[in-house]
Amino acid sequence: MKNIVIALLLGFLLSGCGAASGIMQKDDQESLSKSTDLYYKLIMWKYYDKAARFVDPAKLKDYEGFVLRNEKDLNITSYQIKEIVYLVDGEPEGTGTGKESKECLVRVSYTYYKYPSVSEKSVMVQDNWVRNGKIWYVSSDYEKGTFE
Repeated sequence: MKNIVIALLLGFLLSGCGAASGIMQKDDQESLSKSTDLYYKLIMWKYYDKAARFVDPAKLKDYEGFVLRNEKDLNITSYQIKEIVYLVDGEPEGTGTGKESKECLVRVSYTYYKYPSVSEKSVMVQDNWVRNGKIWYVSSDYEKGTFE
């Protein structure tokens, strides 16, 4: 009986250690999920200065150009994050490398209208996100013509 109890305790301890290795990944996924959701909400509500905190410093100039082109005319009515794909060495996760992901692709669908038109349109955008330390940043090119 004593051996069974010890074996069960040992099993629980070992399974706990296995789960602990996933804690980092789970926290990382939650951090990305919260960052992407907040960023897209801020863009939708035109809080561009606050949204800039989520922009990769290397892409800040592109982001500022996007804001200047769209701040007066663009009205995003909704967004939906469709897919998040983690990348390892530029390839989708799951290729067996076992490395921690520092980059991902986020596919988001926007519904919007742009003055002078009041007709709603939809567009699917793929944004690159990169992790620097524990913080995720959007690292997209903010191409002209996305919201036309």
